[in-house]
Amino acid sequence: MNRLSGIITDITTASGISIVTIQVKDSLLSTVLLDSPETCNYLHVGEKITVAFKETEVAIGLEPLGQISMSNQIKCKIKSIENGEILAKLELLCERDIITSIITSRSSLRLNLKIGDVVIALIKANEISLMDES
Repeated sequence: MNRLSGIITDITTASGISIVTIQVKDSLLSTVLLDSPETCNYLHVGEKITVAFKETEVAIGLEPLGQISMSNQIKCKIKSIENGEILAKLELLCERDIITSIITSRSSLRLNLKIGDVVIALIKANEISLMDES
């Protein structure tokens, strides 16, 4: 499980559903929650929070991306690649944090990914969980 520390910068709630924006270093990440500040004690602007997401939910893109719906985009450098017969494991250096992506080896080879390449880690908003740091 990937984990990054951040601070909640914005919360928009309607009908018990919230979209929460979190500042993680130089990146803004968003998640959709079936919670609101009224039902969840740590959902407040300024709150320190841990952003968590599975390795299999991290897609890889190369610049330029063009117009896509995935707003959670983190610029990273490939630290390591393990291409297996079916899956590839990439360790991505994002500022000082390491996140892991599991993609197909076919995709890794098709994109011609190499150690040191700059890539964009993409995470869908509904695949991000929040954990209270306090």
